[in-house]
Amino acid sequence: MFTSEDNPMMNIAQRAVVITAIFFQTSLVSASTIWSGPPLAFSKGAFADPTLMANQDRITDSVWITRGSTQGLYNAFNEPFQSTDSPAGTMWALGTTDDLGSLTFGTWLDVFSKSGPVGGPPNSVGQDFVLHLVDDDIFIDLRMDAWGEGMGGGGGSFAYTRSTPTPIPEPSTQVILAVVFLAALNVRRRRPDQRSTTTFS
Repeated sequence: MFTSEDNPMMNIAQRAVVITAIFFQTSLVSASTIWSGPPLAFSKGAFADPTLMANQDRITDSVWITRGSTQGLYNAFNEPFQSTDSPAGTMWALGTTDDLGSLTFGTWLDVFSKSGPVGGPPNSVGQDFVLHLVDDDIFIDLRMDAWGEGMGGGGGSFAYTRSTPTPIPEPSTQVILAVVFLAALNVRRRRPDQRSTTTFS
């Protein structure tokens, strides 16, 4: 019986397929769980209109973080203002993704309220949090940079810096060469026999 061991070229090609598949699968899995890409700073000014795109952090197609002129954060995608479970579709924890397995998640109010571990939103400035996008199962590192208080001067302003999607690394030279080799081998196998034949009458 003919096996790949009888043909070293086929054995190498099969290994190339496996290596390439593992490479891309690993990249996609890591990017879909914890975002560790370059930091992004977002801020909303005092009394800025929360219905405008410029004043919303549109993290995904269905999570748009913003704040009114008072109270806390909410998801402008499907909420007109803050409620008990706002921002909808999110959970929060005090800490970083480095300690993800030991974090305790709750609603924004559970974590940021005066009775929560933060002790009130103004105390969140300078602290690290993990934002969990529930529907997409994405975990984001976030640090609060500012929190405006009251109607006098705060006017619903806030600012934070968060992580972004993990970049998918470029394929290594070895992977690229393996893919090219596989494509070339496939062409050779499909090419019709071009040797000339001679017939005698």
